[in-house]
Amino acid sequence: MDKLRAIQYFNRAVEAGSFAAAARSFDISTPAVTHLVGSLERALGVSLFSRTTRGVSLTADGQRYYESSRKIEADLYDLEQRLGQRGAKPRGTLTVGIRHFVGQNCLVPRIPRFLARFPDIELVITPVATIQDIEKQNLDIVVLVGWPPQRDLVVRHLGQVSFIVCASPEYCMRAGRPEEPDDLRDHHCLVTRNVEGVLLDQWSFEKGGERRTIDVKGRLLSDDRLWLEEAACAGAGVIRLMDLTVGRYLSAGLLVPVLKAWTALEAPTIYAAYPPRQRRSKLVRVFLDFLIEVFGQLDQERTTTSGSLPRVPKPQWWDRAHGRRSAYVAREKK
Repeated sequence: MDKLRAIQYFNRAVEAGSFAAAARSFDISTPAVTHLVGSLERALGVSLFSRTTRGVSLTADGQRYYESSRKIEADLYDLEQRLGQRGAKPRGTLTVGIRHFVGQNCLVPRIPRFLARFPDIELVITPVATIQDIEKQNLDIVVLVGWPPQRDLVVRHLGQVSFIVCASPEYCMRAGRPEEPDDLRDHHCLVTRNVEGVLLDQWSFEKGGERRTIDVKGRLLSDDRLWLEEAACAGAGVIRLMDLTVGRYLSAGLLVPVLKAWTALEAPTIYAAYPPRQRRSKLVRVFLDFLIEVFGQLDQERTTTSGSLPRVPKPQWWDRAHGRRSAYVAREKK
């Protein structure tokens, strides 16, 4: 067994969400990926994936193995770059699409580091919302939030976010601080719509194995998350935000966490995607390395308090619901 190739296939299957997508990224057959990953599992004596008719998901052993295997692959690539291309600096124009709030909070403040490292690269960054933008705008690589669809793209998982429910200190003084999920029924909640057009008006929580799902109510709804963030800071109500993008509001005291004893569920992932033709692009490769570095550092900063976060599987409603998420779930229960 070629263990290095098996690790590469395993990593790509994790990041792409299926053996078929991993196979497309390497231009090989799905059985080739399945066979080698199976050989890896037999050699390790553990199951790395749980396999169902809906796809594959990591087992606990698989999650632990992936945390190490992705670092092994990245370290090997770095070594090859240093030994094989010493002195060769990438040059040219790279076009990157970034989900707006991820760019503002996670990447743009750190872009000067990339520009200083690669003075011969001209970087063009533009806001994007969906995976279709990579073709519509002829982009080299995109950074998005959610769960990547099954498309002929190379996908790299960058980070798992968690949700933080918060409100401004002024709002908490005026309306009280929610302590239990059911308390949200008596509060104004700021509700966003995802890129699939689903109004995310149903929030789920867990504490000690107990789960609660609340249909939140609010009079301020928007497709623009940044507008809702500003409204929350101004005292408009309770908002659910991603931990990697909310730091500046918390550190400035503009927002404070509520429901601190509960874990908000169904938080999405942050991922990069690019066409298979870009696999050998030095520009894409160095920017992807930069992304991995940035989100690795963000994860390390977070692990000092919350620990490493396992990847969250795609909710069943994610690419099937329309209108309000609460209405879709109600229909499914009938």
